[in-house]
Amino acid sequence: MQFYLLSGFYQVFSNDAILGTTIFMDTQPHNHSGRDADSDKALFDPSRAVFAGWAAIVIVGIMLFAKAAAYFLSGSVSVLSTLTDSLADIMMSATALLSVKMSLKPADECHRYGHGKIEGLFALIQSVFIIGAGTVVFYNAILNIITPKPITDQGFAAGVIVLTLILTFVLTRIQKHAIESTDSLAIEADHAHYHSDIFINLGVLAVLIGTAMGLPQIIDPVFALIIAGYVWHIGYGVGKNAVDMLLDREMDNDTRQEIIDIILSHSSVKDYHDLRVIRSGMKILITFDIEVDPNILLWSAHEIALEVEREIYKTFPQSEIMIHVDPAGSPTDLRHNDEEVA
Repeated sequence: MQFYLLSGFYQVFSNDAILGTTIFMDTQPHNHSGRDADSDKALFDPSRAVFAGWAAIVIVGIMLFAKAAAYFLSGSVSVLSTLTDSLADIMMSATALLSVKMSLKPADECHRYGHGKIEGLFALIQSVFIIGAGTVVFYNAILNIITPKPITDQGFAAGVIVLTLILTFVLTRIQKHAIESTDSLAIEADHAHYHSDIFINLGVLAVLIGTAMGLPQIIDPVFALIIAGYVWHIGYGVGKNAVDMLLDREMDNDTRQEIIDIILSHSSVKDYHDLRVIRSGMKILITFDIEVDPNILLWSAHEIALEVEREIYKTFPQSEIMIHVDPAGSPTDLRHNDEEVA
């Protein structure tokens, strides 16, 4: 049932006329690489990231109105914390959608590596929104401790939170599929936040049920303080990932090792050096040198490089690869001044 629902949403929103964007990114390989274009398309589909961005705006918009009604009827500061969170959410989701669409613009004379880094910039802005939302929740929780306010209409508020849980779960599934297809940092940041919302809303639901059963109402602002701390933690994580992309931080060792294994699996590659693997939006930029038999023809060395490139593309279809060929045993390459990272 869920699969058909998500599939139907995707068919509607992934239409270019509705998305209001044309995807320019050339996600297919160069003709000389000999890769299977249909296979790559199934693995890397940027339109799913755009669809996920629209889905977030629509779903969060529904939750925003429902939570506003629940807060004004109940007066719960925990509900207010989720309402404030949703206000930040809809701004962040709009920002994420904008960044995804901008990152898909093709490379030009001024941006030869494309516009992928715009995702890192917008993710950094998202982290500020998240931390700001946490600060608002913290402030209101402190006020509620100093001047307690009674909680009313817990039943209606609990119903809204249940609706929110269902909608958030659907949204995180849509985003998960988009991340698997694109590795978009903007959608990844959105997904991390909405996934945490599930646990936050479960806690708010428990507070509403508890106060309705007679538990002291101090648990409401206390739980809101816990939510504030958790939201700050999420904001820090999103900001860190954004800065890592903007400063070209090397990707994780598991990804590097996977690439190294592919390189060295070719029987004609004697060794490699100067491997660099960084993220730029949805793309992975990979550069390295391979060492081959110095006595072979240039044409043969070129074919070896193409074969290595094809194998890497099979695992990383969203990558851009630059391979430099050196004769095995040649002096140290002076193109790079830093030492190779193990």
